[in-house]
Amino acid sequence: MEKLYHVSNVPNLKVLEPRVSTHGTPYVYATTNLELALLFGSKNSHGDFDGKYGMKGDKPFFYEAYKDAFKERFQGQTCYVYEVKPDTFLLGQTNFRGETVSPEPVEVVGVTEIPDLYSYLNSLIEQGKIIFQEYIMDEGYQNMIDEHIKNCINNNHILDDNSDSVRYQFCMSKFPKLMEDMQFEKATNISID
Repeated sequence: MEKLYHVSNVPNLKVLEPRVSTHGTPYVYATTNLELALLFGSKNSHGDFDGKYGMKGDKPFFYEAYKDAFKERFQGQTCYVYEVKPDTFLLGQTNFRGETVSPEPVEVVGVTEIPDLYSYLNSLIEQGKIIFQEYIMDEGYQNMIDEHIKNCINNNHILDDNSDSVRYQFCMSKFPKLMEDMQFEKATNISID
C-alpha cells in the first residue's frame, strides 16, 4: 500500500484521530480505493440504512434502500479527501472489504476538496468507476434490500430504541411496513418471512 484515503466532511484536519464506530474499537478508517472512500463523505449519511454498499471485485457499489437515497445522502455535500501513509494501518480488522484501520493517530500528507460530492459521484458512476443501482420495485431487489435493512435494524437494536429517537423515526419514515412486521414478530415471538 502506497497511499490511503480517508474522507470527511470536516475541513482542515492535520491529524486524524481514532474514533469509535460500529466496530466498538477506536480506529482511523482508510482505504486504498478512492471511490469507496467517497461513499463516506456525507454528513447526511444514515449509514447502512441508506443502502447496501461495499466492493464488488475492484469497484465500489451502492444499492439504494429507498427512493432517492443516493441523492438525499450526497446532494449539497462538500467533503475532503485526506491522504495518509499506510505505516500504522492494519488489514482484516473489520469485515468491510477494502477497509484498513489504524489504532493510532495518523498525520495527513495531502488533502483534496470535493465541493459537490453528488455531482462528482455521478460522474464516477457514468465513467463506470462505481456500480450504482437506483431503488426499484423488483421482487428480487426488494427481498435483498429488506434482508439488508432487517439486519441493520437488528444489529443496531432499533426496535429497542425509544420511539422518539432519531434512528427509530428515520426507520419508521423510510421502512414503515418492515418496522411494523418486525415489531409484531418481536411482540408475538413469531417469525414472519
